[in-house]
Amino acid sequence: MKALLVIATLALAAPASAGCKQNFSFLGLPLLSQIEYRTHDSMTGVSPKTAAKRIAAQLKAEGYFSVKTSGGTVTALQETSGSGRAQSIRFIAKAAGDTTRIDAIFTIQQGQIAGERVVRNELCRLISVAAG
Repeated sequence: MKALLVIATLALAAPASAGCKQNFSFLGLPLLSQIEYRTHDSMTGVSPKTAAKRIAAQLKAEGYFSVKTSGGTVTALQETSGSGRAQSIRFIAKAAGDTTRIDAIFTIQQGQIAGERVVRNELCRLISVAAG
């Protein structure tokens, strides 16, 4: 519960791009299946590899574990439910012309729930970290 409150507080502290928030979607049925939250945004002036490094550093600083990077991809786990069943988060940064597109995917397991607004704000905040 404490970690969830930290996430909610952090999500309110940093503004996120309107595009990121508009691109937010999710797939799955709360409590009945895993839920996959997704969003994406694009930015100029940052390479996919730099974006991934910045996001990975922020995830580590915030207590995510098993943070791994490979090129423009970052994966990590978060355990906030107390159940021992971690949620996964993944960021994929790809060059798209003169911009870098960053996709964010947060997956929670069947039987877990997460506030849609909190997840949307958190994913967009973490994408914005890539800009530096």
